[in-house]
Amino acid sequence: TETTTDAMRALLLEIAGYNTQVFEFIGGEHTAKNVMITATKMEAKLADDNERLIKKRKRLIELANFYGVKQQKLAMLMGENLGWDNSVKLGIVKSMPSL
Repeated sequence: TETTTDAMRALLLEIAGYNTQVFEFIGGEHTAKNVMITATKMEAKLADDNERLIKKRKRLIELANFYGVKQQKLAMLMGENLGWDNSVKLGIVKSMPSL
């Protein structure tokens, strides 16, 4: 579940126009919360690419649907829909999303 949350946060940052990396920065034997998400702002023309945004939103919706996530605070603050009402229109099936 923490991995899912981190993946969703990274996707939301990418939707907001950032390149992201998610990595372990402290060994799991020391702490359960050992993941860092780094983000760097993309060039405006890349960030605004509609096809890129559609793919990222589709991945976010697939991930949320697969794990049964109906609400996520960052998605709500960004105005991003997790797709429970749009997944049929987008042709999304409930299968494991590719990361």
